[in-house]
Amino acid sequence: MSFLDIITSVFGQIATGLAIIASGATFSYPQLPHVSPAPFLHFPTTLSVTLPKAAPYAINTSKPPEEKKSVAVAPKDVPATPPVKKPESPTPLPPKNPEPSTPVVATPTPPTTPTPAETVGDVNTKVRSALVNILCVTSGGGPLRPISGSGIMIDSRGIVLTNAHVAQFFLLRDYPTAGNVDCVIRSGSPARAMYKAELLYFPSQWMTDNANKIIAENPTGTGENDFAFLRITGPSGSNTLPSSFPHVSMSVAENIENVPVVLAAYPAGFFDGATIQTNLFISSARTTIGQIFTFKEGGGADLFSAGGTILSQKGSSGGAVVRESDAALIGLIATATQGATTAERDLRAITVSHINKSITEQTGSGLAALLTGDIAQKALLFNLNVVPTLKQTLVEVLEQ
Repeated sequence: MSFLDIITSVFGQIATGLAIIASGATFSYPQLPHVSPAPFLHFPTTLSVTLPKAAPYAINTSKPPEEKKSVAVAPKDVPATPPVKKPESPTPLPPKNPEPSTPVVATPTPPTTPTPAETVGDVNTKVRSALVNILCVTSGGGPLRPISGSGIMIDSRGIVLTNAHVAQFFLLRDYPTAGNVDCVIRSGSPARAMYKAELLYFPSQWMTDNANKIIAENPTGTGENDFAFLRITGPSGSNTLPSSFPHVSMSVAENIENVPVVLAAYPAGFFDGATIQTNLFISSARTTIGQIFTFKEGGGADLFSAGGTILSQKGSSGGAVVRESDAALIGLIATATQGATTAERDLRAITVSHINKSITEQTGSGLAALLTGDIAQKALLFNLNVVPTLKQTLVEVLEQ
């Protein structure tokens, strides 16, 4: 290409750019996709028929075969770089008379042993030790049916994070008669009753949007505000409380697309009530985060796809999604799309970031503030001041 051809090409591109600007055309970054309601994953059941003992599922260490499509996240505004201030000329100091120097002998530092990175097996063991099953049964009948869901310990003091659509049954302990609904925290594999618990926090906005679904045969939801915190208050039966509960840390990271993760829950979609009570095992799966969703314009990473795994069934609600690299909790299983098999159902989890933003919007302070200080006192105040209103909302639906 001659020099004249190069000059002609450059000016042609400049002219094209000026024409686009003159036309008033605008450009925008793609938004995160919004999400449609999907079935809740807690498992209503009747406690009657006994099936053979279920075998525990082993962790699936194979990566998912299909590649998920990437969804671009709109980049945040980058603050303008402040102008660099030209340094002033320093004022010279008068010279000092040199002082005799004393040699300094450095103290040798002993070599440190690097902390080995956690293996997938280590991460799996850690999340399974912090996982709990939440089983709520009724003694006097009525419109409520027993349910089984999952939860994850996120604090050494015995704080459990689960879904609101599971935790709502803690509001109905004395409905329609005193002590009719009994909710117990179970752990281990198979799950065994270990602890009693109370509500520490429940989002009022979720109740406003979803209270009428408690009587639905197959309730659905998007996952928005679908979380709650429980506080373990004492042992169940002859058990004792540990001095410190096994737990996982939490991360509010939003840059999570394609991050390898381990899922853990107590799926119960293929079991009857008697099997759930006696032979319910933890299941784990290894996968990679796929598509990211938002609940509202500019809301950020609120929900993500975890693909189809053995956990894509009822009972997995409230299960954990932890990063494979450090076992940090980044998501809480909430819903799954419809499908004939678990492989065909896309599992969905809300992000810890969404939980933090939701608490901030509703209380004025975030996740860190909720979990700081005297949590027993906070639970007491919540149960005195907020729980009666939440319970009344559900009772009105049940008595329609």
